Amino acid sequence: FANLAASYIMNVNPPRDTIRPILEKCVRLSPEEIMPTATLLQWAISDNDMEKVIELCRPASEYHPEIPTFSLYLAIAYFQSDKSKEALEVIEKALDADNENADPEIMTEMYALLGDLRHEKGDSDGAFEAYESALSYKSSNIGVLNNYAYYLSLMGEQLEKAEDMSYRTVKAEPSNWTYLDTYAWILFKEERYSEAHIYIDEALKNGGRAHADIIEHAGDIYFKSGDKAGALVLWKEALEAGSESKTIKRKIKIKKY
Repeated sequence: FANLAASYIMNVNPPRDTIRPILEKCVRLSPEEIMPTATLLQWAISDNDMEKVIELCRPASEYHPEIPTFSLYLAIAYFQSDKSKEALEVIEKALDADNENADPEIMTEMYALLGDLRHEKGDSDGAFEAYESALSYKSSNIGVLNNYAYYLSLMGEQLEKAEDMSYRTVKAEPSNWTYLDTYAWILFKEERYSEAHIYIDEALKNGGRAHADIIEHAGDIYFKSGDKAGALVLWKEALEAGSESKTIKRKIKIKKY
């Protein structure tokens, strides 16, 4: 009866405070019901209430393994709650299930998260394998393209591939400081310093100045572009912004990259 009442009341779009107690009761009495859980989950996500997301998705993912969305949001909530081990367990279990008919949008995000979790764990090969799977479901997944490209650049591997992926993100979102920084850094790794200078300036202009690592990247690029004085200013700015780089103080001290 509670589920029928909830469905009826939802059709008239009442305030959340009116319907929430009924939906909560539905979930307690019939945790296998999708509608009450899905509605409460939507609200929890909009409120950025990760504890509530975990509370809702943990049983829902068990009752409905055929709906990977619950597992995806559960893993994201764990990840954002600094519980990477739990997030990895959830996402791996979900991907071991039969996902033949799953939404490609969900699958690409599941593999994207798997890649991020594996990289955090130090498993670069596993991360890149997951990113490849994510792109097989959606080749234009901008977040995957950026992370994949950046991590390749950090390792100094497959820079041509990294550049191609990163350029696609910049083309899609030309004012995104994260993507601009990644592209500039790849150009830097390719020793194309003048081009890197252009893109890192754009990254700084579009919000990157709030991030110490990007400011430090800018300093490195300025130095290799021939502007040693500008590089020193930027390195000092990065340090003041809270840079945790192991080399930043030495670069400032010797005034050299």
